Amino acid sequence: MNIFEATSNWLALIWQDWSTLIRIGLILIGAIILRALLLVSVKKVVKGIVSGAKNKSASSGALAQARLVQRARTMGSVLGNLITWTVYTIAITMILSELGVAVGALIAGAGIIGAALGFGAQNLVRDLLSGLFIVLEDQYGVGDKVDLGEASGVVENVGLRVTQLRDSKGTLWYVRNGEILRVGNSSHKLAETKTKK
Repeated sequence: MNIFEATSNWLALIWQDWSTLIRIGLILIGAIILRALLLVSVKKVVKGIVSGAKNKSASSGALAQARLVQRARTMGSVLGNLITWTVYTIAITMILSELGVAVGALIAGAGIIGAALGFGAQNLVRDLLSGLFIVLEDQYGVGDKVDLGEASGVVENVGLRVTQLRDSKGTLWYVRNGEILRVGNSSHKLAETKTKK
């Protein structure tokens, strides 16, 4: 028996004894590498948008630049979270399948639990979707003077779930995005009249 045959026999024995563990390790390594590559690509896109906004700042104004940067970073954060959850969920499903767990039954059970949680977390989902559309539609941004119904003032932060604004008395208001039914933006009005003149 030569060294090549001995090595191949040894590898066959290792694969026979540790094949499940090796496949699980490969799934984990693949998930980590895939997630890292996707996150790097999202960061490059966001960085490109931010640098493009900085190059256009002389022609479009600082406020428009700040809004574009904020929207790009918010969307980058949302995409990053979506990528992480998707890759890890698929990896966990594949690992459970390697361990011999009936994944189909788990997915059906998770669907039922997900539906129950969805009914319970309707307000949270509504807040997140409303925040996403506020950012995408550029309804208001940091520094805008807005009237959100219950609270009015200058916007200090726009998140996916909550908008923070400070009123004329100095109180910082946290307004859930799903509760915002109307937006009055005095800053948009001022910017539009200045451009018309």
